[in-house]
Amino acid sequence: MNIKISTDTEIHSLIEKYPYIKNVMCYGDNTDTLFAVDDNGQTIAFLSAFYREIPAPLNGEKECYINVIDIIDSTFRRKGIGSALVQEIIKIAKNKGVMQIRAYCEIHNISSNKLWLKNGFCISPVKHSDGSIPGSYVTYRIL
Repeated sequence: MNIKISTDTEIHSLIEKYPYIKNVMCYGDNTDTLFAVDDNGQTIAFLSAFYREIPAPLNGEKECYINVIDIIDSTFRRKGIGSALVQEIIKIAKNKGVMQIRAYCEIHNISSNKLWLKNGFCISPVKHSDGSIPGSYVTYRIL
């Protein structure tokens, strides 16, 4: 398996093959999309992230926000590919000098919550006024 930053052509090709991805993937300036590619050159998973300024009180600091990780081919799930993608974006974000990496995880997505914990992220549940907890923000502090 190889993990690489994708080209625009590769992203558009993947969107053609899996149209739902267009609704979750970020692309363009201030973004990184990583592909996990199998030995046959097929994309089996991807991670899409964008970079933004953190609002007050941390004006001027930047973060990497992972908006989606997807293991496209279910036969490759639970084989460390998600962790490999997360570790690669951590390296990239460190090189870009961002303060933190964040993402949102739905409360019922147990495998995703385990992925974040396994990779050193802290979990902060989001609690609504009615007491419900739909999910959590996960954060990895770099600086």
